[in-house]
Amino acid sequence: MVRRVFVDTKWSPKKRRGSRMHVCYDPQNDVFFEVNELTELKDYDEIYLDSSLFPNMWQQLRELISNGRRVYYFTRPWKWEEMRKERFRDELKAKVGKVSKDDRGDAFLLWKAYQLSLIKNNTHRYFKPLTIIDIELRPMLMREQILYRSLRRVRSASIVGIDVGGDVKILERTVEDARREIVDIAIKIIPGFMDIANSLGLSRDDVNGLAGLAGLLVYDNFTSYKKSINYLGLYKARGRGNKKYSRKIQRCLVILTNTILWKNGEKHSPTFKDMRRILRMVIEARRQMGLAEDGAGV
Repeated sequence: MVRRVFVDTKWSPKKRRGSRMHVCYDPQNDVFFEVNELTELKDYDEIYLDSSLFPNMWQQLRELISNGRRVYYFTRPWKWEEMRKERFRDELKAKVGKVSKDDRGDAFLLWKAYQLSLIKNNTHRYFKPLTIIDIELRPMLMREQILYRSLRRVRSASIVGIDVGGDVKILERTVEDARREIVDIAIKIIPGFMDIANSLGLSRDDVNGLAGLAGLLVYDNFTSYKKSINYLGLYKARGRGNKKYSRKIQRCLVILTNTILWKNGEKHSPTFKDMRRILRMVIEARRQMGLAEDGAGV
């Protein structure tokens, strides 16, 4: 029998007294328990996490996956309130004694979401597997995003006359270095990465575009153009799109599209039309190489 555990993850940057622990629910034994680190779950075959993947978890996840454990994360965090207050309200209250947010309750709700996905035969939509590509690249993509936000803030301060010294140049170099690191790893571990890049007209020197492509390939696994459009919020008609689209992934596509436009001599900001065109090219290239799946990650 496959042993499964459902985990409400917690962010504890330092091990200190009073730090919050990961709360787990084992449905086979119908027990709740706590662990300091995810590696303590090595006795389970499948580990299901909520949507919160924190920086200090990646090394632990690498160890679990390397040891043959299958790790999944919940892809629909916007469903929490509906599950808590409507769909599983009575079962939740019976299990943990209350409907309001609770660590044990959230671990239990993950289990109920898994049961529901089995009934609907769409587990792949609720839970996505973490692969070695995710383990290696997601932390780096998160770091680049944080660095770029800092760069934008410093640039904004400079524009309004605040003396930022050499911070802009330092952050520009740091962001560029982060993107080069992403590209180096992507070339090594993403099958057909440079083949896809070449089909878009990108070379090894187009660091920004390649970093954007890496982010897009890591986060968006749809083979369906229509589903990707919805996922990235690129509908033509105003108000028609998915309000829960991923801005993080759309940003990756913006970086990629902007690089391609500039290489082609088009000196304007990417429009949705431009982004849809590039997205279609990426999806088609992945489909031809057999690299895409019918689903996407957050």
